[in-house]
Amino acid sequence: MLAAAKYLLAEVLLVVLGAGAAFHPSVRSLGVAARLAAAFGAGAVAITLEATLFSIVGLPWTVGTLALPLLLVSFASALRWRRRPAPARAPVRISWGMAVCSAGVCAASLIYLALSFASSSATSVDFLLFWGVKAVRFADSRGFDAEFLRGPFTVHASLDYPPLVPVVEAWGCLVAGKMPWRAVPAASTLWAAAAIPLIFERLRRRFGDRSAAGLVVFWSAALCVSLANSYSGGNAEAPLVFFESVGLTWLLTEADSRESRVAPIVALCGAALTKVEGSAAVAFLAAGCFFSDRRGSVAARLRKSLSLFPWPVLCVSLWFLYQAKRSLRVGYRAHGELLVLFPRHLPGILKAMFRNLDAGSLWLPWLFALLWLAARPRAWRRAAPAVALAVGLPAFLAFDYLHDQRDPTERIGWTTPRVAQPALSAALLAAGVLSTRTRLREFGDL
Repeated sequence: MLAAAKYLLAEVLLVVLGAGAAFHPSVRSLGVAARLAAAFGAGAVAITLEATLFSIVGLPWTVGTLALPLLLVSFASALRWRRRPAPARAPVRISWGMAVCSAGVCAASLIYLALSFASSSATSVDFLLFWGVKAVRFADSRGFDAEFLRGPFTVHASLDYPPLVPVVEAWGCLVAGKMPWRAVPAASTLWAAAAIPLIFERLRRRFGDRSAAGLVVFWSAALCVSLANSYSGGNAEAPLVFFESVGLTWLLTEADSRESRVAPIVALCGAALTKVEGSAAVAFLAAGCFFSDRRGSVAARLRKSLSLFPWPVLCVSLWFLYQAKRSLRVGYRAHGELLVLFPRHLPGILKAMFRNLDAGSLWLPWLFALLWLAARPRAWRRAAPAVALAVGLPAFLAFDYLHDQRDPTERIGWTTPRVAQPALSAALLAAGVLSTRTRLREFGDL
């Protein structure tokens, strides 16, 4: 129990390590819970980058050496950013009944998710096979373990995957003194809990409090059910949903072309550092932003959309630099050759993917999203970043499955319920944008 408590404390301490983000003007105008959530996400990104740099130059990881530089950076950032003006936060204006009902549904969803993870009924097999194993090896080695990453008997451990999840779990192991295997999946609930206030605060700025509360309630219930029923405890899905959903929500609710993109770029850096699909999500969101933006020339819109790329690319390149420095295979391992496809599997792939999108929800969240999208096809441009992610990710997955020489149905059953969750989140957010009258009044129908 003591190790589990220390591990959970280490996860909460990510808020302190990323506390500077809570003082950025674009974040400082949000509520306290949302500011803490932003600091939590920024802390995870920061400690991943720092741990990677330490491993590149050969500095060992310890609690002190990892924490002290980030505390200094956070303190300096807070001092600098708190001097800048920030928009005032309007008070939340919804009835007590709606507030209690909304908070109750979100709380019940998170409790269900936490109990599912804590009971091990929703623990990811991948956590036991490689996410947790890599975290333990890295914590024991006080850094990335190059011998483990090149070992012939560890090829199943997705050795080329980006490092955020094992670094964050290794940080918890360093603080706890060991890996509390039952507590780590339960800690995945923190990612869902952190996403809720950030999504709500950004949505209410553009769509009003009632609409934002209604959408967040539905989003929370759908994603918590999906995370639990797709066995996502302890693996990368919960942080990936957090980073991609927060980044997407921020981009959907930009007030004007002058608004800072620091927060969504940090979120996209986190997505790219979490899983390979996170890098693909950056491309889909950039394409969607270009299509949805009607301000300025084509060249200006293209430059603004492409501005989402440099920092995520730099973060991933840092991981590739470590691979090169330790004579590991650089880059991500593909499933087969890029243009060698087996189209005969396509009908089976589409059928298996559709069947596995259920994830315990009876397809109700997907049905809700598709109905709203079908009702307003001419207004899709307003939600283009969300639509691009919701459509692009399944297409990306189908393209990946087409590389399997044998029938990929079994692999689809293992992976689709989990990796399609950011697409589900994007579909719900797209439907929310199109169903919200506040935005229609503000910008006019297309």
